[in-house]
Amino acid sequence: MTHGDISFGMSLKEMAGWNQLPVDWERFLEFEPEGCFLARCDGKAAGTATAIAYEKLFGWVGMVLVHPDMRRRGLGTGLLMAAIGYLENKGVAAVKLDATPMGKELYDTIGFVDEYRMARWEGRGKAAPAPGGLTELTASQLETVFAFDRLIFGADRRRVLHRMLSEPTIRTVGSFDEAGKLEGYAALRPGHKAMYLGPWIATGPSQAGSCGIGRWRPPVTRPYSWMCWAQPLRRGVRPEAGFTEQRYLIRMYRGRNVSPGRPELQYGIFGPEVG
Repeated sequence: MTHGDISFGMSLKEMAGWNQLPVDWERFLEFEPEGCFLARCDGKAAGTATAIAYEKLFGWVGMVLVHPDMRRRGLGTGLLMAAIGYLENKGVAAVKLDATPMGKELYDTIGFVDEYRMARWEGRGKAAPAPGGLTELTASQLETVFAFDRLIFGADRRRVLHRMLSEPTIRTVGSFDEAGKLEGYAALRPGHKAMYLGPWIATGPSQAGSCGIGRWRPPVTRPYSWMCWAQPLRRGVRPEAGFTEQRYLIRMYRGRNVSPGRPELQYGIFGPEVG
């Protein structure tokens, strides 16, 4: 896949009703240009898939999309296997993805196993008083964010965090304790259908609440969308009300899950396409 194929990728994304913007495709091509794939059938663009590796600990497969007119020809499976092969050739211990219930049926047959269930929430939330210690984060604080993020995420994703902190359309805020130590951060970026919150990472529920959705100033008028670990406890500690669960995905992996991170501290993921 190349930058010239982004318009085609966007057309597939719109047919699927997903939330990505062209800049999301640009990030994939920057992070892993050789891991972005385009399928052609009868000389026409037919489908896409992306992959990104996080050290040799794990890699992520995303954006597996096939044009409706080109389905049932094995293109989706071919794209999936190309992305998996790319990651496994790079030596990652585990290949991961976030599967729909329908997609899980295929992944079960090619060596993927369930890790845990993810929930996607959407709504407008409720405003809350802005807490002290909430700070807008910039690229100058990359190493602080990276050091905090790595153990919770499970791998080095410095390049993803750098884009998050550098892009002018992405707002990132951090919550610091009295000693000036980072204890939570959240990023908010525009999407086609809704603002997307994530990553949203904190050392506990109260720290997550201090940089959560209702704390943003000025408040955002569009709906928010975010995804997180869907265990009952996670639902119980959501610091904002006014959200409904839209759907669920199953986080799956193939290989050795040697670095699972701390999903209970990931209140929102960056996205199902990049983990």
